[in-house]
Order: sequence, then C-alpha cells, then structure tokens
Amino acid sequence: MAKHKLFKRALGLAAVGGASYLAVGEFFHSQILSRKAGSLGLPSIPAENILMGIPPEAQLSRWDELMVKIVGGDNAIGNFFAKSYFSIYQEGVKWYLEKKPEKVTTVSSRGARIHADRIVNEKPSNVWAISIHGYSSGPRDMGGIAQMFDAWGYNTLLPHLCGHGESEDDNVSMGWLDRIDILAWIDYLNREYDDPQIILHGISMGGATVMMTTGEPLPDNVVCAIEDCGYSSVWDEFEVQAKDTLHLGSLTPIGLSALDAAVRRHSGFSTKEASSVEQLKKSKTPTLFIHGDADLFVPFWMLQIVYDAAACEKEMLVVPGAEHAEAAYEQELYHGTIKRFIDKYLTAQAKADVSA
Repeated sequence: MAKHKLFKRALGLAAVGGASYLAVGEFFHSQILSRKAGSLGLPSIPAENILMGIPPEAQLSRWDELMVKIVGGDNAIGNFFAKSYFSIYQEGVKWYLEKKPEKVTTVSSRGARIHADRIVNEKPSNVWAISIHGYSSGPRDMGGIAQMFDAWGYNTLLPHLCGHGESEDDNVSMGWLDRIDILAWIDYLNREYDDPQIILHGISMGGATVMMTTGEPLPDNVVCAIEDCGYSSVWDEFEVQAKDTLHLGSLTPIGLSALDAAVRRHSGFSTKEASSVEQLKKSKTPTLFIHGDADLFVPFWMLQIVYDAAACEKEMLVVPGAEHAEAAYEQELYHGTIKRFIDKYLTAQAKADVSA
C-alpha cells in the first residue's frame, strides 16, 4: 500500500513537472517566436513617426520592454531614433515609400502562400537581389539596401519572412522554414523573367536565412550571396540570449529544451537542426560574410565559425566598431565591398546592361 501511494505521488509530481515544462516552452515561444513577437520592432511604428523622427510612446509591460531590448540590444526602438545613423535609415524608408513597391505572392513547396515586395528598376535589367530582413523587422526597414541595389541598376525582391509583416504564418522560424520560401522566390524569378542573375542578401535573421538557403541545391543563376551578421544556428543564438540577456544561468538548458519542444509542436522542426553551419558545409554559392566587431547580440565570434564552415568561395568583411546590424550604415565600406564582390560573379552581359 505504501509503495502504491508513493508511486501515485511520483506520477503526480511527474505530471506537474511535465505540465510546467510545457508551460515554460509555450511561454517562451509566445514571447519570442509568435507573430506578436515578430511585430514588436520598427514595422510597428507609423511611417510618419519615422519620417518626422518622433519615437513612439508605447506603453509596454516590463516583459515587452525586455523583449524590445532583446530584439535590438542597444538598438531598442526608443534609442534607435537617437542613433547618429538614424537619418540614413530615414532616407531609406522615405525612398522605399516613394517607390510604392508592388505586392507579389507565390506558393512555397511547404504549401504556404508567401508574400514579397517587388521594386523593378527604371532601366531594363535582368539582375535581381533578394534582400531579406531580420527578426522583428520587415521590407520597409530594408529600404536603404533596396536603394543601394537600385542605384546599381538591379531589381529588388523583399520577402516577408515567417511570422512577420504580410506572412500568413503564425510563427517565426528564424530562417529555417524561410529558406524553403526563398527557394520558391528563386523559382518565381526564374518563371517570371528571362535568365535573371540572382543575388541573395540578408541581415541578422535574414543573414542566417541566406546561409541556410545556400545549403540547398540552387540553380546556377544564383550567382552569389551576402550574409550580414547572421548566427551560427538558432540554438546557438537562443543560448547566447538565455545566458547573456535573460541571465538564466543553470536554467538555460531546461529553458532551451522547453522552447525547442514548443518549436517542434508549432513549426515541425528543432532549433538544433536549424543550423547555418551545417548548411554552409554543403554550399556552392560564393558568399561574402559581414559582421561588426562590436556586435554582442549575434556575437562577433560567430563570424569565424560560419566562415570556416563554408565550403564555397568566400570573402569576409569585418566592420570596426559596428554593433548588431549597424555595418550597413558604414556606407562607403559596405557598399563598395558588396559591389566589388558581386561584380566578380555577374556575367559580362549583365554588368554591361546595368552600367549602360
């Protein structure tokens, strides 16, 4: 009888523990990987606020304030407006809005209808840049990058990643499912245009998406890729945030495991398999790796890990003093390095067309 009671008590404790484990995973998932989390950042700010330089006066809970901090580190929304480079960001948003990008859709092989913004250059061109935004960001925030490509005579396609913007997915996939969608956008460009020369570009989560995509079989007309401050794997990035930002200490493995279980329930993959490193080992696409040496959010040390893993032709650009996702604001260095890299891989005809 005593053994029977002890067994029942043990089962009860296990059930409570299991329920708590599930609850922890669901909580972290809702706060980090839900559509609500994906909408916390700059896309939630009205365009007029950005153009007038007026920070939002949102009333946030303490948890939301923490999550905003996690999204951007020192680039939390309020502080972002005070950054020395904010005027560059403003110019990109203004240019993007004036261009009035066309909304386009296609269907991914995973069965989802996906969305992107398309900006066609005023001059005929067969060069296309697929430029991919970061976590809690969106195509509008890539306006400066789209403007850069447009100035070079390229067309630009800017996808809305899972759980962001016009995406019909309820969950953020940190690049893993997005890589499948980028393959669909490559197919879309190949269907819609004659012999397009395609360049992949992405920042932060977008950079990880680029790296993950290059591990898939790609057509030869994907000529090169540029990844800017992407992480080595989703698990690694969450581990950094758990230790350095949330200060979970010894609870980190439990929290990450619970979150991983929630990701598997909601999105059908494990954060451990969502690895830029493993994908890069299969890559044949020439890739430029960019990172700011003051980046703490996606730590600078991850640059060497992904660079060493890449089996493709590769180059590296370290931007001195740049924090997370700030490298692009060092425009002369950033633009010049990217243009020289791309020019190595465009066909002679494509280069002649865009320079005409």
